[in-house]
Amino acid sequence: MRNKLLAALLGLMMGTSAYAVSVSLLKGEGFRDDLGYREDKTTMTIENFSMWELGTVFFYYDITEPTTDDKDPNLHDFGGEPVSNQFFGGISTTVSFSKVSGKEFSYGALKDVSLRLEIENGSGSGVNNFQNYFYGLQYDIAVPGFDFVSLNTVLRDNPNDGGVGFQIGGFWQMTWDYGRWNRYKFTGFFAASPWDGDQDSDANPFFAKNGRYLTTQPQLLYDLGYGIWGKQNRLEVGLEYAYFLNRFQGKDKDEKVLQYMAKISF
Repeated sequence: MRNKLLAALLGLMMGTSAYAVSVSLLKGEGFRDDLGYREDKTTMTIENFSMWELGTVFFYYDITEPTTDDKDPNLHDFGGEPVSNQFFGGISTTVSFSKVSGKEFSYGALKDVSLRLEIENGSGSGVNNFQNYFYGLQYDIAVPGFDFVSLNTVLRDNPNDGGVGFQIGGFWQMTWDYGRWNRYKFTGFFAASPWDGDQDSDANPFFAKNGRYLTTQPQLLYDLGYGIWGKQNRLEVGLEYAYFLNRFQGKDKDEKVLQYMAKISF
């Protein structure tokens, strides 16, 4: 089932037409140095958002220390060798109920409901690879002043746990345009879970109780490229605030880091 889901998502991505690709570089200090990387960290993020006949496809990938083979001897030792190079990413697709049925699935501020499928994987603390599967619904909501707001409720299937958890998530974007040299964007996402399958913190004290976690990364961006070239959404610079409660579902592994960032879109 999981292999078929991955093949389907990749097939949809290859069959999309309208799309947007971006590459971001982020730099911040104050990360935990007991999660497999240094206190200061550079991250490269690759994103691709595409539209297909019945919905959307979104692909993202984070690469930590993308230009170095980090062997800092001051890092904590994982399996005999210090590491800080990590990866994390995923691919998701939505299937619009309105587009499939030909009828509007909307009511008031709710503009559409979609089936949402997602696969994510990563290297955990630099060496602990993991993979998660999400199945659920996405809700597109019209909020005054926002370009878009989407919420989702999904089941979270972690093959390393005996049960299936639950996650609430959301994405948003707001743009202020006051002319060529005064265009700004507030965007980001959040994901939270009250439990994750049968994970038992009493049996394994490393984990937060029942795998509880919260992550959110709001960004405030300035459209520098619009001022320079007169083209919107090409080169943006700004800040990202990365907040993690129980990161990697580790008990008391919280992070609160302000990062500088630059984003190039194609």
